[in-house]
Order: sequence, then C-alpha cells, then structure tokens
Amino acid sequence: MAVRLAFGIGAGRDRRAWLVETGEEIAHDGPAGAAVVLRERDSDAARVAIACADLAGLMELGGPVIAGAGIDLGDGFTSARLAGASGDRRDAVLAALRVLRVGGAWRLGERTATLVALFGVTATKPVGAAAEQAMGEGRWAAVVLASAAANLLGPEQLVRVLALTAPEDVDPISDAVPSALAENLGEVLESFTRPRRLELLLDLWERVCAGQTAELMRRRLAASHDLSVVAALGARYRHFDEAEQMRTAGISEPTLITALHFEPTWEDFWRYTVERRIEDALAATVLLKTAIAVHECGIDAGLARVREEITVVSTLSDDGELERACRLVAKQSPLPARPACRLRDIDLWLRQHRPRNAAFEKLVRVRISTALAYATVVYEACERTFGSELSWRQCPDGWDSDALRAWRKVAGYTAPHTPATWLHEPLTVEDPAPSLAQRLAADAGTRELASDMLWMADLADAIARARGHAAAEIDGGFQIPCVVLEPDVPRPEPLTPRVDSIPLAVAGAAQLLALGATAPARCRDWNRLCAGLMSSGTVAQTLSNEFVVAEPVLAYEGAVLPGTAFRIQIARNAGRLAEWSDYMGNCIAGPWYQAEAVRGRSILVAIRDESDVIRANVELRAVGARWVVDEIKARFNNEPDSALLQAVRDWAGSLRAAEPEVDPMESVNVEPPVRNRRSGANPVREVGPLLREAARKAQIESESALRELAALAGDTEGDAKTLTALRRSSIERSTLLCVEALDGRPSILPRLWAATGVRPLAAAVEALDPGVLARYPRLRGLTADAPLPSQVLRTLAKDPDIAAARNQDRVAHRIRAILARLARTGDASFTAALILQRHLCESVLVDLLCGVGSCCGRVGFVDESDRGSVRAVGAARAGPGVRVGIVGGAGAQERVDAGRTCW
Repeated sequence: MAVRLAFGIGAGRDRRAWLVETGEEIAHDGPAGAAVVLRERDSDAARVAIACADLAGLMELGGPVIAGAGIDLGDGFTSARLAGASGDRRDAVLAALRVLRVGGAWRLGERTATLVALFGVTATKPVGAAAEQAMGEGRWAAVVLASAAANLLGPEQLVRVLALTAPEDVDPISDAVPSALAENLGEVLESFTRPRRLELLLDLWERVCAGQTAELMRRRLAASHDLSVVAALGARYRHFDEAEQMRTAGISEPTLITALHFEPTWEDFWRYTVERRIEDALAATVLLKTAIAVHECGIDAGLARVREEITVVSTLSDDGELERACRLVAKQSPLPARPACRLRDIDLWLRQHRPRNAAFEKLVRVRISTALAYATVVYEACERTFGSELSWRQCPDGWDSDALRAWRKVAGYTAPHTPATWLHEPLTVEDPAPSLAQRLAADAGTRELASDMLWMADLADAIARARGHAAAEIDGGFQIPCVVLEPDVPRPEPLTPRVDSIPLAVAGAAQLLALGATAPARCRDWNRLCAGLMSSGTVAQTLSNEFVVAEPVLAYEGAVLPGTAFRIQIARNAGRLAEWSDYMGNCIAGPWYQAEAVRGRSILVAIRDESDVIRANVELRAVGARWVVDEIKARFNNEPDSALLQAVRDWAGSLRAAEPEVDPMESVNVEPPVRNRRSGANPVREVGPLLREAARKAQIESESALRELAALAGDTEGDAKTLTALRRSSIERSTLLCVEALDGRPSILPRLWAATGVRPLAAAVEALDPGVLARYPRLRGLTADAPLPSQVLRTLAKDPDIAAARNQDRVAHRIRAILARLARTGDASFTAALILQRHLCESVLVDLLCGVGSCCGRVGFVDESDRGSVRAVGAARAGPGVRVGIVGGAGAQERVDAGRTCW
C-alpha cells in the first residue's frame, strides 16, 4: 500500500518513506503532516540518515512546512509531508524559496512547475521574471501577496503587485500562511472587478506600510533615550536643589534653632524656588523637543527646527547656578544637575560657528540621549513642589515668570493644549480663580501667566511624545494638572479589521462577511470597504451571543495549562471571540464556531503566555465521556509549537465530558458527633481569634505606615518581612539607615514620623472588648518593646498576624527613638530635612517637634500651675494661635491648651 502524502499526492508503490525525526521507515500512514524523505526501495540506512539530517537542517530554518515543497536532497531523495498537513503546496514552495533563495530554486524541480505552484494559470513569463526579481531583492512580502492574489488578478496586475516595495524593516505580510491569506482575499474581493481589486490591495499595502513605519519610528524614538540614569540623576537633582534652597534661605550651618526660626515666604524664598522649577521645566521641554526633532529630521534639520528655543532657554538661568550644577560631586551622578547645562553646550557650539563635524554630532547625540531622563526628574520635582510643598495660600494673585514669557515669544503653543482650551484653575490665593480659557473668552487680550500651569502641560506633552504618544492626557487636578503620561491606546470597536498587517486586515474583513455583512458596491480604498462592512446590523447582533461551557472545562478558566507556564482563557461570549480574532487574524469569531459554541457542542479556548499574548486558539469537542482537541492554530493559522500542542492534548484528555452521577444507594461515611467537653478559662483560645482578627484589620489600615518603615531598608513594596530585618538590626545600623534616608529624601521626615506613631498591635489590643481587657490586663504587655513575661503572651505572639503587627509596633518604637536622638544631638541630616519641610502643614510640624522633644527630653508638657517653674528660652511660631518654646534660647513663648503648655 502506497504512503499517502499531503496535498493529495501519492508516493507510489515503488518508493519508501522515512520519518525525519526518528529515521524510522513507515509502510503506509504515519503521524499527520509529519516530514519524511522519499526514495526508491533499495536505500541503505546511511544514505537515509544523511537525507534526514539535510532536511532537518532546512526545517530548522524554514519550519516543518518546508518539507512539502519536494526538495531535492541528493542521491535520489526528496522531501515530503504525510497526509493531514494544513495549507497547500504554495505554502511549502514559498517557505523553501525563502531558505534556498533563487540560486537554490533548482532543488524544487522545473522552473515552470515552481511558478505554477505559486501563481497558477497566471504564471506567464513577465510574472515569472517579476517574481524572480522580487525574490532576488528580498521583497518576499510582495511575492507572498501576489501568490495569494493570483486567482483574483490578471498577469499584468500581478506584475504591479510584484513590483511593490516596503520600507526598510517593515513587513506588511508578517508571518502569514499564503493559503489562508488567499482564501480570505477570495472572500473579501470576489464581488469586485479586477481593477477595483488591485486598487484595494495597493491601498491596503500603503496603509499597512505607513502604520508599521510610524510604529517603528515610535519604538526607535522610545529606545533612543537612556533611562538607566533616572534614579542617579534624580538623587543628583534633589541634592543640588536642596543646596540651592539653603543658599536662597541664607542658611550655611543648619541647626535645630535655625530650623524653628525659618519661615519661608513667597518674597524671600518661594518665588526663587518656583522660578528655578519653571526654568528647569522649560529646559527639559526644549531638550526633549530637540531629541524628537533630531530623531525625525537628522542633526542639522532637527536643530534648525528648535534653534530659537535653544538660544532662549540657554540664557534663562544664571551662569553661576549652571556652573554649580555642572560641578562633580563625590558619590553622585557625573551628569549636570540641571537640563539647561546640556542645552548650553549645544548653544555654545552653534554660537561660536564651530564646524558641524563628527565631534559635533557626537556631542549632540550624547546630550539628547538623557533628555527623557531629565524631563522625568524635573516633572517629578514640579509635582512635589506645586502639588504638596507649595500651598495655593502662599501664592500671590497673578504671579508670573520672566523665563516663561521669554520662551513663549519663540515657542508659541502646540495642540492640543492651548490657551483657548486650558480650563485648569490657576495656582493663586484667589479662590475660585477663572481659568486662562475663561479669561481669554472674556477678554481677547488676556495673556498667559505662570500661575496657569500651562507650561507644565507642555512638559507633559513632550514626555508623552518622546514615549511615542501624540500627547499627554490632562483632566482636572488640584493645584497642578492631573496628567497621564502613558495614555491608553484607543482600541477599535470589536471585529473592526485592523491594519497592523495585511493578513490581519483581510482576515477581519472576511470574518465580517461570514457574519452576514455586505461589502459596499463602490469603494476605491480599504477604509471605505471596512466602514461599509461595519455598518451592517448583523455585527452588533452577533456580539451578543452567549456560549454554553461545560463545568469541568469552565473550572480551568484562568488556570495554568499543566506542564507549561501558559494560562487558559475560555470564551463565554462572542465578544471574547472578537477580541481574539482581532489579534490572531483567524476566523474563530465566524458564524460556524459561534453556532457550535452556543449549542455547547464545542468550547473555544485561548492559550496565553506570561506576557498575556495569545499563543494559540483551541476548539474542544466532546467525544463520548472525554474531550478532544478538534483544532488548534497559532496566529494567522500557523501550526503551533509541538510542545504546546502536546500539552493541550494532554490537558484535554484529562477532562471529563460529563460529571458521573452519584449512586443513591452508595453508602456515605458519617462522622460521629464530637462531644463538647467543658474546660477551664483559656486566654489563648478565648482571646486569640479576637486579637488575630483585630490585628489583621489594623494591619490593613496601617499599610502606608508599613511602606514608609520598609522604605528605610530600600523596600518600596512594603514587605512585612523587611521589618523583621530592621528589628534585628543594631541601633547603629538603624540610625545609619535613618540618616541616609533623611539625607537622600528630606521629604520622608514628616511621613516617617507619622509612620512611627502607627502601632497596629496596640490598636488591636485597645479594640478588644473592655471586659476582655479587664479579665486579662496583661494583654497590654504585648505592645511593649521588651521580652514577653508569660507563656500565654508568647503563645499569642506566635500567631502570624499578631506577630506581624507586633513586629511593626516594635520597629516603629525604635525608629521614633532614633529620630528623637537625632533631634537631641542636632544631626545635620535631621536639621536640614526639618528646614526643607517647613512648607508642610504647620500643625504637622508642631506635632513633629513636640513628639521629638518629648522623647528626647528637650520639649515637654507641664500643668498650668507649674508654668512659672519652666525657664523657656528660644521660640518658634507653629501656626495661628500656636506657639512652641524651646529650652536653651531667649524669649520663649508658650501656648496653653486645655491647661497644658508645650515648652
């Protein structure tokens, strides 16, 4: 009996076949679609092994499909695939030509036969010459498209298709299966005339190439930025900014008394800080615009586009500040602290009319490579300053910036954020204040002010464009605009054909036709064709179908496919199928699959990888009491990986088609009732569950405090295990961690102090019923940072929830004591942080000082009757009607609150 081969070919009775994978000879049928080598019956084992190795090497380059092309393997051997392979011979020939190239096409047989396999009856001499030229130039996308459209176009039209050229690194065909593309093209273009078919194909080619080119440019732009320096640059910027703030405040040697006397106002402090922020924001914006322009147009044309802005922004900042920003600082990033330094280097070269040679190009590319890093750091600094540090109550009405006015004269405004559309409320003391758009509508001569914060939108838009988006999304916000720098890409309507690639677009259109949509009679471009298909009412009706899924299969929804790291997703409705087909480029959302799924005859599944990308679609069917894989395809109807195919089949074989019925006569094991025995009072059994639940609730409420404490050890996620390491650390190491945190991030001081006041276990104990606390008064011993005195308390403390809460209590107690010690010793990091945080709410600052003082013995409370015995010297205003006196100074002031004085 002859071996049956793929594509309806027989091997002949006088030929033998050997499996490539094993070298085993097969007598008749073998694994469906398996690759084999063929030869006359008198072949020896050595020659068979050589032929199998040759074909296996070709398959590594072109995949299993290449074996069906009938490749000459030498010594009388040819390649083939067994019956059951998907596609047709055209797929195999194209895959083989990509590997063998034109020079090796002789191994596929006669030239005419090869062309006929590709183009059928339209394989004329001009078509053959155009095809060979396209293959020689590597324009395989044009060859595949022409082969798929051969039955729809004439020879002259095929020559035009074969002449198509895609931009570099653009592949409009992607990994399409030519036979599947041909089938979908036939369904979509069959109703049109040949000239109209060609117009639609050429238009689709242009649209896909344009879309892929834009996406490629976006990715290259995003990849051109060096974001590895963001963390180091952010630390450098903060350190420099803190030094400049100290310089502005006139503080050379910060002390605790200096910190208490320091009261920043707009005139002597904030207006300088704000102006520096605006200068940095404008410089970062222009630096990013320069990077984008150079990426799009090249060095010369790109710099010409932003030349005036570079000149203006380079001269905004004081030369002394820029010189200080460029100075190297030990253990910090060598990059300058301010973005204007990078623009000044470029501006100096241009103003000195130095040659624009390779050295200049290198200088420019090095400077703009960190543009996005500078913009990210500056934007975060602006969010801190205008979002939390500076209150609108401290901003005078209508404050402005000289730097902004100078830059606007040359930069103007860019859509979508313009004065006419800017509705954000200004950052001023006036409440409510009219927005720039409202003022402009009332008075056409109104000009923008820095308090309108529109310049911050310009920086956000530049960051978004550098990341490949059209602009940032801005919606409301308090004090500062609420900005989304990574806006979501708008998703098309379900079943809308996507033009990411030609196979995806054609498959989407073919699916709409299968669902009952009607192609418009007259359309010359692809968009009109898709619009006509989507306007059909049958599409919306189809998306409402709900599917029947058997419980044994539904139980695996979201589960991991056994033996892999992939995840199983099950279609419950037609909308899910539309989502799948939108990416996969197949017909899984077609009417036949939906009809079977609605009746529960088949179950449709997607296999997603770790990145949530669909790797394969699967159709399961019930056969008797088990489920089998009726069909499984990868993207564009390609064959899936063999390991994935086997894993899916094994999983399907483990499923039951129906739950077995329970025999009503089957005996049921009934456990005898448990006898309740009375026992004496047991605090662990009585209090343990109550305290555990209270501790769990208190921990949920103290998650923010947990993150602040864990951040001392470098853990930004707030893992409770980090506190265990902190608790076991020595006092010296814990102190060092606090000093480093205050030195690197002064803004952590008020948050850290607040976190040390959160004691989840103490809160849990106090939340217990008063009767329980009266019966077990020693429970409060759990909250002390000391060894537990009894076995009962030690047993309770071993509970995981109670132990975690107690751990946080003890760490908080120790960190607060360390902060008090730093305050008492006048630590420079603590004092500098205290000065830099005077912009916070005054009442918080008072609580902080009183708390630290009460711990360190420098500040305390006395009864009103004892005021005369307190020699208070030194004072600091802490808010309206609030005064705090410090021992050791002169001219103390005191505040009486409920009969007590803070001193």
